[in-house]
Amino acid sequence: MRTTVRGVPAAVLALALAVPLTGAAAGTDLPPLRVSPDGGSFTVGGQAFLWLGDSAWGLLTDLDRAGVQRYLDMRADQGFTVVQTVVPAAPNVYGDAPSGVTAGSDPADPAAYDYWDHVDFVVSEAARRGVRVALAPAWSGLVSEDARGFGEFLGARYGSDVVWMLGSDEAAESSPSAWRGLADGISLGSGAANSDLLMTYVPGSGQTSEELYGDAEWLSFSLFRSGLCEDGVESLARVAGGRPYLDAQPSYEDVPDCAGPGRSDALDIRRNAYADVFAGAAGHTYGEDWPWREAHADEGADGMRHLRALFESRPLLGRTATPEALTTGPEGVRALRTADGGSLLVHSPDGEPFGLDTTGLAGGALRGWWFDPRTGTPIDAGTVARGRSVAFYPPTTGPGDAGLDWVLVVDDTTRGLAPPGTPLPS
Repeated sequence: MRTTVRGVPAAVLALALAVPLTGAAAGTDLPPLRVSPDGGSFTVGGQAFLWLGDSAWGLLTDLDRAGVQRYLDMRADQGFTVVQTVVPAAPNVYGDAPSGVTAGSDPADPAAYDYWDHVDFVVSEAARRGVRVALAPAWSGLVSEDARGFGEFLGARYGSDVVWMLGSDEAAESSPSAWRGLADGISLGSGAANSDLLMTYVPGSGQTSEELYGDAEWLSFSLFRSGLCEDGVESLARVAGGRPYLDAQPSYEDVPDCAGPGRSDALDIRRNAYADVFAGAAGHTYGEDWPWREAHADEGADGMRHLRALFESRPLLGRTATPEALTTGPEGVRALRTADGGSLLVHSPDGEPFGLDTTGLAGGALRGWWFDPRTGTPIDAGTVARGRSVAFYPPTTGPGDAGLDWVLVVDDTTRGLAPPGTPLPS
């Protein structure tokens, strides 16, 4: 029998007390996602983890089970590691609202398969593909003062199987006591310490989670929202240190271009993604207008696989943005160094030449590679001189690829690293 009452948070609390719901989505078998020891990024099993998120806000309501599987198959194949979605106060594709809970979960029985069973399905199917769900329990201020009870229900059901994204998309902070209560409820319901849960707050435009909840024990990492027409890297400087940080909503692909006529394209997406990671963010969030278009693969989304491959081919845990290594070049060129000092990576968003101080790299002989963000193809750049300002010229061949982005990778040869894009030995 399906039970429903008015008022979603209070309703779910009442139903949680009436119906046994003991971790329905538990057992995803994904190793826990942690904040790195240096506080700047994420790790899984002690290895660096790159947050490549998709803003799939309508995932829980707009797709049936088959559609969920097709969507997750595509995003997993494209290299995404996270899908970000929200629990809206609206029925899903099966007509079920979040205020209804049943004792059964058989998808063949419409009377048994409820809204939360479908959320369980999304979480478990994502985990089967190595993808984590970042779950926003409410949106646009739709959280009530009794949110602690709703949080207990959610925490008991999903615990550390999801990443928690509290907050709203409003321009100003709303209901701080309710959001704090929701966070406390999730922690209580999960039975886990705050350090065992990964939780953040999605702020309104022009704000950061650090500014709003920097004193909260449950705030694991910080977000800001650059918006569809802003430079996300400029906003990074406003995020206080000590926690990983991410742009929760950068420019979307295939939306009207804020810089002029036309629409944003794959080059815009790549520039944003690489700029975020090379400026020190713990990853990047991709976005396109929902609903997701089945059998449609935007080029920008498809290119995320190459960013992940590059990231996983070098020891980038503890990486550091290194603007001081750049001696010449246009604004927007960014450099980062691996923690062991054995590799230096530079992103040139427009394919323009630059100068680089290579004297800070460890080891003796140096070798360079050009990495094509469009295809993931490495090009051998040969021996690299050790000098205070070594000039580098991206390998453009003519008007067809002029103005496109490139990544330079310079390695200490004693590390024995394979070409960029080749996974490190496990």
